[in-house]
Amino acid sequence: MARRRASRRAQRGQALLIALTVLILGTAWFTIGALGKAAPTQASREIRTGEALQAAKTALLAHVTQYAARDTTNEPGQLPCPESVTLANAGEANTSCSASLLVVGRLPWKTLGIDQLRDGDGEPLWYVMRGFRDPPINFGTPGQLSVNGSAVVAVVIAPGRPLNTAAQTGTPPAGCSKLDQFSAARNAAPLIPAHYLECGTATGSFSSPGDSLWTNDRVISITAAEWVDAIAGPVADRLRRQVAPALADWRANEADANWGERFLPAASTFSDPPTNSLCGTYGTREGLMPVARVASSTCTNWTGGNVTQLAGLLGSGSCGPFGANYQCQFTNLSVALLEARIQARAPNTGQSLRRRISVGNITVSNGGTVSNYSLSLDPSDGDADIDFKVSMPPLSIGAVVTVTIPNLPDANLLSDPRMAWFVNNDWARYTFYAIAPGSQLDAPSGCWGPGDSDCMTLNGFPSSNGASNDKRFVVALMGRALATQSHSCATDADSDGNMDCDERNQYIESRTNWMTYHQDRIEAVYNDRLATCPFKHVDHNGTDVDLCN
Repeated sequence: MARRRASRRAQRGQALLIALTVLILGTAWFTIGALGKAAPTQASREIRTGEALQAAKTALLAHVTQYAARDTTNEPGQLPCPESVTLANAGEANTSCSASLLVVGRLPWKTLGIDQLRDGDGEPLWYVMRGFRDPPINFGTPGQLSVNGSAVVAVVIAPGRPLNTAAQTGTPPAGCSKLDQFSAARNAAPLIPAHYLECGTATGSFSSPGDSLWTNDRVISITAAEWVDAIAGPVADRLRRQVAPALADWRANEADANWGERFLPAASTFSDPPTNSLCGTYGTREGLMPVARVASSTCTNWTGGNVTQLAGLLGSGSCGPFGANYQCQFTNLSVALLEARIQARAPNTGQSLRRRISVGNITVSNGGTVSNYSLSLDPSDGDADIDFKVSMPPLSIGAVVTVTIPNLPDANLLSDPRMAWFVNNDWARYTFYAIAPGSQLDAPSGCWGPGDSDCMTLNGFPSSNGASNDKRFVVALMGRALATQSHSCATDADSDGNMDCDERNQYIESRTNWMTYHQDRIEAVYNDRLATCPFKHVDHNGTDVDLCN
């Protein structure tokens, strides 16, 4: 009996010892875990900061990509504004921000469609941008911020914990200043960037110096090359879905209605794209698209005007440009009815995107009237000729008559919403343009279907996109320069009469010859993206849809 009682006491003692051991171990693990959470290492904070910065950059590039792809976006490549420092609509991009000045604010995480990102010290990320808001935005738009001496498009900054350098001895490095970020109103609106960011925020010049006495900011940037790669695909897609069909419509409808012939304008002779006139050159089938507008060019302005006496007596007449118009003047030397004939020529009309003017657009001073009006396009050279008669009522001797002829206005195509984004942002300077023989003005025969000798060939697309050898034109979005290219113009070595610049080596890879192009996979040695007509695709219902025909 006594032996059983001793055994039970021993068992209870062992159980107590086991329970005490479990309690001690649990307390130890809890303490270690709590200490780990309360005091993260510098390395873990840096890892969290790096992950947040990379996620922010990815989200910004994704936003730029999807925004560029929208049919209604007028500025493909536009960057979102930062969040307002007033904290109104927190997390959302400000509705407007300067297109030319430095703009600083927190990352607009709601607009980007992500959770709010914080650095390793728990601080929300900041975002800095300059430019990339208003047209023109294109591959040539330069980065206006500087990180470690290199121009970049945008910057995301992890501000880190607040610093107090006001009492530091010594002189701050260039771009830095002494300041105390421990302010009671630090997180009150409007936020003051200097309470979070150091060294370079005000000038748009940033560096990544690591921890120092003066700054603990961490910076990640978006380079121009990364921005170009993000929007190249969407811009090319819009060339196929919008620009190419709009060009096809011009040929089939507007050109025919205005000038009585279905044609595409000749190309602007290829030269350094940023300075090219974008005025077409008669007979040139390859180059840049001739989208120069009448308000910013003299491609098609009236010239060579003359005044001829028909009835009565008039002093010698003269014609010349006058602002956005063309004017002819003559002096009355007769007391009887006065009649004169006016003629002028608008060169390159068939190489440009222009529409007609009517007799009602011409004004004559002193009550004169216009009759016998004619406006025609000469297919042999693409020039337009205007010819009409001016009749005047009795005038006092010496009265001066002024006849005003507007320059030919832009074709409706240039303001077509499908085309306006392309024209307004100067994408023509980054888009190669080639037309088939059957698409030229006064072509001896047309491009009517697959295999026609007056059609171009575009290889590389799936058969579901249609035939390869029935193309009336090809446009190629020229990507950024490849490793083997300099994007600089030199004398055309092949003397084919179509180019002044060695286009095949320096700008485009897709050209096989003047009649044949090929779409290849986008990679390190090929980045042209092509659009053409006719072209079709298979929609989500499996139905063939003609994008243009």
